[in-house]
Amino acid sequence: MAFGSTLTLTVNAVAKVLNRINDENYGSEYYLRNAGVEEYRVVIRHSKESPLSDGKRMDRHLVTVTHTVFGVSPALDVQRIVTFTVRCKENDDLTAFGYLFAGAVDYVDNATVQGDLLTWQS
Repeated sequence: MAFGSTLTLTVNAVAKVLNRINDENYGSEYYLRNAGVEEYRVVIRHSKESPLSDGKRMDRHLVTVTHTVFGVSPALDVQRIVTFTVRCKENDDLTAFGYLFAGAVDYVDNATVQGDLLTWQS
């Protein structure tokens, strides 16, 4: 199953609908530009890593979300980037791995955790 022709990000309670602008064998790119004010870009890539010492390879799935606010002279552009990487052995139980992935997403979907991360707390 492939991702659809659009992808929706909800930012500050506002839906941003990005259109797919590139679709390759192992990834897709989505884009939205708002009249010279800002742009959103989501890049999804899939790859296989080199074999580990046990001969098994890791599947790697990378998502990069970029938000650029265009500066009005003399202000500079502001760019915000969020990335996440999912890695699992190619023979892993994807249902069990999905539970871990969902748990990690639930963890970072918390205002306190987000605030702590952005203020360098650990």
